[in-house]
Amino acid sequence: MSELVSQTSPQIGSAEIIAFPGRAKPAPASRQEDAQARLRTALAALDTALERQREAVARWRAQMDALQGNVGGLSTALQTLQARLGTLDGQVQDLNASAAQLDAQADLLLQASAQTR
Repeated sequence: MSELVSQTSPQIGSAEIIAFPGRAKPAPASRQEDAQARLRTALAALDTALERQREAVARWRAQMDALQGNVGGLSTALQTLQARLGTLDGQVQDLNASAAQLDAQADLLLQASAQTR
């Protein structure tokens, strides 16, 4: 088995090694200037994020106000509907009572007409 490995292994030292190109080195700057630049960039990004958040909160509040108005209108509409349904219920009960009276009168008339025959 060792013979097989030695026969198929390439010879070490015959390959040419190509190095990866390195990154361009930044211009020399003091560490403090670099740190201040990063801090300025981070603070600018934070200011932008806070401004966007303020705008989003303002839009959310406006939407909540609109929703509150819509819910108030819905509440009023439901109260009106409830009152109308109460009125309709009374009217239906009156009609049922009238229908029962007419039914009773019709039964009496049919009985009277059956007795006269």
